[in-house]
Amino acid sequence: MVVEQTVKREILEALKGIGLNLYERNIYAAILIKKVATASELFELSNVPRARVYDVLESLEQKGFVVIQHGSPFRYVAVEPKEAFENLKTKIMKTAENTSKRLDELKSSRIMKDMTEIYKKDLKLVSPESFSGVIKSSDKIRMHVRSLLGKTSTYTNILTSEKGLEDLVNHTRHFSKLKKNNVNVRILAPITEKNKGMVKELSPYAEIKDTSGIKSPYGKLHIFDGEHVLFGLINDAQVEPSQETAFWVQSQHVAKDLMEPIFSHVWDKAKPAK
Repeated sequence: MVVEQTVKREILEALKGIGLNLYERNIYAAILIKKVATASELFELSNVPRARVYDVLESLEQKGFVVIQHGSPFRYVAVEPKEAFENLKTKIMKTAENTSKRLDELKSSRIMKDMTEIYKKDLKLVSPESFSGVIKSSDKIRMHVRSLLGKTSTYTNILTSEKGLEDLVNHTRHFSKLKKNNVNVRILAPITEKNKGMVKELSPYAEIKDTSGIKSPYGKLHIFDGEHVLFGLINDAQVEPSQETAFWVQSQHVAKDLMEPIFSHVWDKAKPAK
């Protein structure tokens, strides 16, 4: 394929990172090479199936990566990369703004009440232990922690890593609400020169202890109200954020009988953060 032979893999990976699918990446790379091209020429360069070329070009035009010259045949002009990226950024921000507005409207609508009623119906018949699952990527884990903090009413115990302590700063607003509601928050983490600033930000809302020097294979562990448990399955220092994995379960047995003793053991050995 000409695109793969001509365009660096890093460029195609970068286009993937901003949300272009395989066909979009190849077509845009091909049109960057040609500057101006027909659909047939782009088909030959990109190896995208002929039946999909027009759909892909239409998608790229909507995202601001190409301009269509009407004629017979149609010709497609490459938009300069910086301008194309700015076009996509504007489109994403506009879409996000509209979606956010619709979400806010739905949250306060009758539809939300109806959906909540459907969810709660016969909920007591479902075993709490059925609510469990593996969560992959630091972003999704962070999102789940945020959700569980929003449900916490009595206490939360968190044993985390150096990197994990930095992530907790993202939840400062939730910790502030918990503090106002007299919810007890305890955090265990290795305190280093790198994250001392995070300790300062979190200390108004939580009791923090330093696990530095404790030679135990402990990773990330979150316990919420003795009911929900979220614990890391992979050392977050050894993987990319997209590969970080955690297991979540709603179970009083796991929380109180299995995980709370682990947390208490480390808590007793750790030193108060300075």
